[in-house]
Amino acid sequence: MPSSTKKCFVEIAAASVVLLVLSGCIGSRLGSAGKEEKLKMEIIEERDIVNFSKLKEQPIATLSSRGKNKGRGLDASAVVGNVVSLATDAIKNVIANEQKKYSADYQFALTDLYFYDQLSNIGPFDPVGMQFAGFKIIRTFINKEGITDTAFTASFRLDTDNVYEMLNNSMFRLKIEDFNLKYAKAKVAAANDLKLNMDIEITFRSSYVSQDAVLFDNVHMGKFYLFIRDAPLDKIAPGYQEYYAELKGKLLTGKSFIVPRSFGYHLEDGEIKPAYSQGAYTIDVKVKESSKDLFISKVISENTNLMIDTYKEKAIKYINKNIKGSQK
Repeated sequence: MPSSTKKCFVEIAAASVVLLVLSGCIGSRLGSAGKEEKLKMEIIEERDIVNFSKLKEQPIATLSSRGKNKGRGLDASAVVGNVVSLATDAIKNVIANEQKKYSADYQFALTDLYFYDQLSNIGPFDPVGMQFAGFKIIRTFINKEGITDTAFTASFRLDTDNVYEMLNNSMFRLKIEDFNLKYAKAKVAAANDLKLNMDIEITFRSSYVSQDAVLFDNVHMGKFYLFIRDAPLDKIAPGYQEYYAELKGKLLTGKSFIVPRSFGYHLEDGEIKPAYSQGAYTIDVKVKESSKDLFISKVISENTNLMIDTYKEKAIKYINKNIKGSQK
């Protein structure tokens, strides 16, 4: 190949890369929505969210009864609830936070909450009177018109499909009730296909004291994870409504113990008697966003400054002519 041709080819290739880099820096109107950001979290509480009175009895088989049923297992009428492990795959991919300008994170928290609506005289994991039904997170910002706009909302609900897990194992799960993503906090390049990745981590913590006077402060009760990939931001894009509709009812990865009741006392009939509290707890929610960025090889990225200096005029002229002209 003649040297003049090689030079021309290199100039075209380099100018193209610079064009991609510069055009990728043009942010989409659906990204970087973080001006005067406000984060709000709301708890959802319902009296008797779980109706334990409707459960069937679960007689515990004795050693002698198991011996009588040897060879054919337990009598099916004596076994109520889930006896098969869910065996859920807990290995998930998380967002790679390599380029800070194309990622963003924020956090919600609620504390001084009560898991139950009444005291108990049974024990620390008495589930009767559960009032925790779920929670909602909301992120708002001030848009270019100076008006408060909602960027993102999500509601999570207590999963009541398997009440026996709460009663037998003292554990609960969460599912998505509603998920609405309109604007990203992370920068979204105009050259992007206007999609966002999001990781949500939900942590339950509690502080309590045992009957033996042992103090437990800010104890981790359980974690939940929601991994959103390629979530569309453009409402008019094909499949936008269907994507978010499919999220509703989805079970989150993870589980948590129900909140333990702290040992204490209460007044009854003029006497001080032992009791277990309403279960104080805290919810922490961490959200991490990441938009797709242009892929640039290591060799090109290491020489980006030199290439921009060399071909800046050509690239800017091309952008003014083609990109800015198309935006009029």
